[in-house]
Amino acid sequence: MKIAHKITPQMRMAELIDLIEETHHTFTRSELARISELIEDPEVAALPRLPELRACFQAINNDLVSHLQKEEQILFPYIALLDDDMRPLPSSCFSSVAQPMRVMIFEHKTLRELLITLRALTDHYQPKADDALQIFLLYASLAALDEDLVEHMHWEDDVLFPRALEEEKRRRS
Repeated sequence: MKIAHKITPQMRMAELIDLIEETHHTFTRSELARISELIEDPEVAALPRLPELRACFQAINNDLVSHLQKEEQILFPYIALLDDDMRPLPSSCFSSVAQPMRVMIFEHKTLRELLITLRALTDHYQPKADDALQIFLLYASLAALDEDLVEHMHWEDDVLFPRALEEEKRRRS
């Protein structure tokens, strides 16, 4: 899932968005579907904290489905248009890109808290030696999703969003 090797300082924001969507959004959707099936497998029923694990995963799943849609349908198209100096500043349903970014960053914070809970419920994704194969697969998928989400949020919070704020500010002045 690592996209760092593909990112260059000269990369346009639209290209970074494409990488985030192709790499992270695609993987997230795929893993959410896979985990949704694994967590319902009868062999997983032996997990002692399964109700809490299901509830935590369901919260993550629900949050991410709407989160990804908001990014792809509202925020990212606006940011991608900021790259084009030949066009006027794009119109939007918000006064500044800072507004939807604050929402996305708040949702990332909530997701980080859910990931902490998920790690605790799974002993950091470490199955017991005698657990069923499906539990091993479930934990491996949860660990992969966790790792990818941490990287995903980094590229948005620490790279894309600050660049978009700076570019919007530059274009407004």
